[in-house]
Amino acid sequence: MVVGVIAFEIHGHRYGCGCGRGYGFPFRWRGRRAALAEVTGQVLAGEPGDEVLRLIATRLRELLGADLARVMVLEPGDVLAVRATDGTPDAIPRGLLTPGGSAPARKAIRAGRPTVSGGERQSPFRRVPHDAALTSVLDAPLLVRGQVAGVIEVATRRGGRRLTRADVRTVRMFAEPAGLAVARLRGREQLRRVAATTAAAAGQGSVRRTLDSLAAGAVARTTAASCTVYLLEPGPGAVLRMAGGGHGHTPPSRKPALEAIAGGAPVIHEGESGTGEAPARGAVAAWPLLRESTVIGAMCCHFPAGRRPGETDMTVLEVIAGHAACAVEDDRQRAAARETAVREERQRVSRELHDSVSQALYGIALGARTARELLERDLAEPTGVAELAQLAEPIEYIRRLADVAIAETRTLLCQLRPEHLEAEGLVAALTQHVETLRDRYGITAEATLGAEPETTPEAKHALYRIAQESLHNIAKHSRARNVTLHLLSGPGTVTLTVADDGVGFDSQGTFPGHLGLLSMRERAREVGGTLLVDSRPGQGSRIRATVPAEP
Repeated sequence: MVVGVIAFEIHGHRYGCGCGRGYGFPFRWRGRRAALAEVTGQVLAGEPGDEVLRLIATRLRELLGADLARVMVLEPGDVLAVRATDGTPDAIPRGLLTPGGSAPARKAIRAGRPTVSGGERQSPFRRVPHDAALTSVLDAPLLVRGQVAGVIEVATRRGGRRLTRADVRTVRMFAEPAGLAVARLRGREQLRRVAATTAAAAGQGSVRRTLDSLAAGAVARTTAASCTVYLLEPGPGAVLRMAGGGHGHTPPSRKPALEAIAGGAPVIHEGESGTGEAPARGAVAAWPLLRESTVIGAMCCHFPAGRRPGETDMTVLEVIAGHAACAVEDDRQRAAARETAVREERQRVSRELHDSVSQALYGIALGARTARELLERDLAEPTGVAELAQLAEPIEYIRRLADVAIAETRTLLCQLRPEHLEAEGLVAALTQHVETLRDRYGITAEATLGAEPETTPEAKHALYRIAQESLHNIAKHSRARNVTLHLLSGPGTVTLTVADDGVGFDSQGTFPGHLGLLSMRERAREVGGTLLVDSRPGQGSRIRATVPAEP
């Protein structure tokens, strides 16, 4: 039996109907729909952008019978970066893999529409600086919020089929999900940059600088025209204080911020079209700053006239608002810790004065009273040399107590204001502190200090206070017999190490009400340094502070 086959050609593609290859046309489109459904499913499932782009490159290469398919994304500086590639290693031309090195891709970006290069019948490669092994290249731009954000590129080798305008329809089917994947990639990269900006600003120790940096990042990484951070003032009523930002192109507005605070949820005020003398206004969005279900402020963003925040804007701004809330809460906790540390230091000095200097002064007063009574008795009655000699004992007692009081006072003054540190340097101040530890507590202390380190006065003061707190804790809690203190200057750093053989403690545990370790970490961080604590119960402890050397 003879089977007839009707064959026809559309834009260079051969199709048929009846039997055999005649079913290629419906099967081809069925495969495209299945591949598109697979890609769309990954987008809707929230898969990472890179994974979605790799799947698109693979399916396009298979559907078009190409040797290479890849997705390139426009990075800052107008650089095309390859984010996904599919093709056998020997089929991938080296020139195509260079970021920004694809002339056809640039042509499609400039045109803002798909282009097919190298399919001409005459001199197909003379005008296209492409690998000589290629037959044709198809490029389709990817759009994110109406702007070109990248390009899909499909290529075939010499001797393979030429890509035609008919293949553009297939690539266009995948351009929209590819654009969504690129938007997701950009969103995640923006969030990483925001996190890095927050960490860098927080390291500078000023919540105002942190909030200013976050507000500037919100304007730079979204379509917002301005961003302002408000904080709730303590006390009755909702009194707002502008704490950061406000440097954009529109004046700040407190009304949306108050609504977000009152409702504990984001608020969006739609824009208004200009009427008469009133200019057009864009949307205004506000996010509450929440810490453990407590509203502490709000972040308010204004958008240009005729614009409202898109989905990517909402995601980025919500994360920035979370970072702002964390920055404010961290600053408040640091302030509370500093206040508690000052109060505890005052209480400690008060105890020291009571236990040492006041006791010595009481003894001096008692000895002076006894000497006066003896003197009054001897003046009232004739006395001999023996009786007068009795006056020497209370007077000597007074002298000894005075010496003790002077020594205790000097110790306290050194703790409060280390004059040796200012006048003679860190090494001299640490030496005196180690000697005080030996004399006062009977602990064997060994110091290896070397030459005066080359660092800033602020860093020296931080190291001195860390050493002071460490030695105080050793004397008070560790029951150590031996202590070592080392000061080492290395390339770009100065390191202080204090170690003991005492009872140790769990360095990963928490010690409510005891802020010594927190205070030391804060001092190190304030000068750009770090603090490491290594201790285990029964194995002593080691505290290591590292600060930058002076450039």
